[in-house]
Amino acid sequence: MNSEIIWEGKPLKIALKEDSKTLDEVVVVGYATVKKANLTGAVSAVDDKVLADRPIVNLGQGLQGTIPNLNITTSGQPGKGSSFNVRGETSINGGSPLVLVDGVQMDPNLINPQDVASVSVLKDAASASIYGARAAYGVILITTKSGRKNMPTQVSFDASVSFNSPITRPEYMNSMEYAHWMNAANNTTSGRDLLSQEEMEHIEAYFYDPVNNLPVFVAKDPSSWQYGNCQAGKYAYCGNTDWMKEMYKKTYPVQKYNVNINGGSDKATYYTSVGYMDQGSLMRYGDEGFRKFNMVNNINYDINNWMNVSMKTSYIRTELDGLAQDAVHGESWIGNDTQPLMPVKHPDGNWSGQGNYTNFAAVLDEMGSRKTTKNDFWNTLALKLTPLKGLTINMDYTFNYYAEHGKVHRKTFNEYGIDGKFLQVFQHSRPSGVSESQANDTYNAFNLFGDYELTLGKHYFKVMAGYNQETKHTRGFSASRDELISNDLPSMDAATGEKYVGNSDDSWATRSGFFRVNYSFADRYLLEVNGRYDLSSKFPKDDRSVFSPSFSLGWKLSEESWFKQATNGFFDELKIRASYGSLANQALDNGWYAYLSNYGTGTLGYIMGGKQPQYVLPGGLVSNTVTWEKVTQWDLGLDFVILQNRLKGTFDYYQRKTTDMLGPGRILPNILGMSEPLENAADMVTRGWELALTWNDQLDNGLHYSVGFNLSDTRAEITKYDNPTKSLSSPYYEGQIVGDIWGYESSLFQSADEIASAPDQSKLDGGISKVPGDIRFMDIDGNGVVDYGENTVDKPGDMKIIGNNKARYRYGFNISADWKGFDLGIFFQGVGKRDLMLPYTFKWQYGSMWQVSTAVGNDYWREDNAGGWLPVARFNGSQALGQNQTRYLLDASYLRLKSLSFGYTLPVSLTKQWGIQKCRVYFTGENLLTFKHTPEGFDPELDDPYKYPQQKSLALGLNVVF
Repeated sequence: MNSEIIWEGKPLKIALKEDSKTLDEVVVVGYATVKKANLTGAVSAVDDKVLADRPIVNLGQGLQGTIPNLNITTSGQPGKGSSFNVRGETSINGGSPLVLVDGVQMDPNLINPQDVASVSVLKDAASASIYGARAAYGVILITTKSGRKNMPTQVSFDASVSFNSPITRPEYMNSMEYAHWMNAANNTTSGRDLLSQEEMEHIEAYFYDPVNNLPVFVAKDPSSWQYGNCQAGKYAYCGNTDWMKEMYKKTYPVQKYNVNINGGSDKATYYTSVGYMDQGSLMRYGDEGFRKFNMVNNINYDINNWMNVSMKTSYIRTELDGLAQDAVHGESWIGNDTQPLMPVKHPDGNWSGQGNYTNFAAVLDEMGSRKTTKNDFWNTLALKLTPLKGLTINMDYTFNYYAEHGKVHRKTFNEYGIDGKFLQVFQHSRPSGVSESQANDTYNAFNLFGDYELTLGKHYFKVMAGYNQETKHTRGFSASRDELISNDLPSMDAATGEKYVGNSDDSWATRSGFFRVNYSFADRYLLEVNGRYDLSSKFPKDDRSVFSPSFSLGWKLSEESWFKQATNGFFDELKIRASYGSLANQALDNGWYAYLSNYGTGTLGYIMGGKQPQYVLPGGLVSNTVTWEKVTQWDLGLDFVILQNRLKGTFDYYQRKTTDMLGPGRILPNILGMSEPLENAADMVTRGWELALTWNDQLDNGLHYSVGFNLSDTRAEITKYDNPTKSLSSPYYEGQIVGDIWGYESSLFQSADEIASAPDQSKLDGGISKVPGDIRFMDIDGNGVVDYGENTVDKPGDMKIIGNNKARYRYGFNISADWKGFDLGIFFQGVGKRDLMLPYTFKWQYGSMWQVSTAVGNDYWREDNAGGWLPVARFNGSQALGQNQTRYLLDASYLRLKSLSFGYTLPVSLTKQWGIQKCRVYFTGENLLTFKHTPEGFDPELDDPYKYPQQKSLALGLNVVF
């Protein structure tokens, strides 16, 4: 270990000490901590350094890319959290890891990242089986900070302000590009221009001289495309609006503040933290924003030398201001209805628009608001007893109360035409109305477990057993009423429409017993056995129990004398691991009562007796054999430390088999009048590997640096599914690699001769009259017709597997360094291989007179651009463009500079004069740079590049410790 000594000219006595921090590094696992050197399961962990001083709004953003095979999907939308996945595909019904915060299941998006001390990810069944039925797809253990004994009171203050902007901002065609494309498309389709000479003159005049021309006019020529609108009292448009610039800010602020007080005496420790975050919005219009308040209080007290009590209290409050038309929120980023010819407002100040969602600015600004407030209160009381040497007994009780209130206020607004004439109420803003919802949840958890450890010579034993019980009760109530008397009175008493009321009341419970046995011999041969017996209310009484066993083995080769001699002490540590385990999954996709047939209720759309009648639908069929999904997993691992503890690494190869997944059951006769119930009728196998390397060193000049790298890969195969014909219309078939994309080989016709000699492809393009520049599909089977055959795996016609949309070779690497108060951190994250079909939203935009393409759409085939990427402009080409095909298969691999930080800590000799222990100023950037292959405006990290974009941020921060 490294120490710095001030020499005062006197003789020095120096003794070498082992780096106990390295040797005794511990990792949090299920109901315990264990030395990392003694781990036999697949567990990865990070400490609070990966989260420190970063302008992140939730924990997922900070963890992304830091742990191999912990896959995190984030969103830039205010109030949206991150989703987590461990080791790839889980089940066809979905499945996420169990997340525990200090042993209690919580939403990780609500946690203040500043309060996190460490995060452990239990990946294999041997590590996760101690948590049973909810841990089938991994466990994420989050440990929060606490005080330290015999430490004076310490106050820490953190503040940062970041300026966020979209990682990518699509550019759309300007008015001239749009007009020329529309004319070209109509010429291809109908043989004439769409826009008249009158319209083109007005468009060109405003484009080249917007100061002396108006973006609106009244069409006089009956051949003008917009002539009919003018006859109805509406303006014709000729503007040149950049809707991305008009609707979205270049940057918006995010403020974060955090204060914590911690310390301790010889008997007590305490940690109190208060945090506040205010996240602004990217939108120029509408009242949107997100605020979060966190408070945590951890108290720990030794009553005597064998009894300890602790209490943790936390309170989280979030306030989300959103948009009444929430569905419009995502679509607004597409901008596909916002034609560049249309100004934001008419010259008289009224909103533009033609009676539908053509003016998102008006929709966002005028159609009301959505406000959601959440209050989450947690309290945990714990007792720890150590009555005998080696014996520890733990007991804790957790109570959670959650309350959510939502209110949506939907307003109408008017549409005006020529000279400010009232035309109508904007049709998609009707009816006005108000709705409110209230949700209240209570959650109780009780744990009682004890462990006993004993050492007899070279033999070490540790036995743990415990009991867990959890209950949750959720209640919901909602009410709504349409037709407000006034937009300014969002009250149901001030509305005249029909009243709608609904409620829900659900509960579930689990009881579990669990155990763990650890044994080691001579600190080199390791054995661990785990088991858990679960009872769940989500299944019938006769099938509510399941047992989840696992075992793991470890062999510290580096402790063998013969191995040390053979390798000449090259390995500081070398360990081989193997594990196998079985778990069950209770989180089925059809709710908390999978074995019950549920009735449906609703309201009819017509009036009877002055009211809309209520109806009740009979419940669907349910299978009487629905049971747990089963998950078995084996794992082989290798851990090593070499070069005097400077290089550490771990490698794992694993297989996870998910059986009895819910899927379509036996096909029943149509005369039954109901669809067949879901049954446990599908299986899947997921295989993968992961590698992590870390290098730590310190140079003679005092520079300390660290380099880390992780890489992982996973693939999943369907091994059983009730699709006997292997129809490609079904989402799955036996033998399918999950994510495979079936499609056609394609190019573009370059001449009339190619079209004349081409096979019939009318089933794919709708039989359009083709011209050079249209899409050309390859006749792979050579039968003179390009089609999908019988649309099965064995008879796919001219289709084949052209790619796979699942991410492969996920990686991340980081570099950190500190020297004389300066510190630097660089973190990259990426995906090595992934295919992505050109999104349907883009295909819809390109080829429709009612949609607007991005600027990418300018690269279309025409005589002066025969190498254009997109096909010839036409209005009836969407069927051909909509086919999965090689020409428009995107390479979605990427490398992203996820985080860059630079800080400086003022010298202690200076800050002590001000009564400050530490003062650090820092700059941090997130998502600053991306290397990718997708077209401009497409973020390869998103499944749909047109959804709300991820954010780039630049932050300045201050950390002061008193």
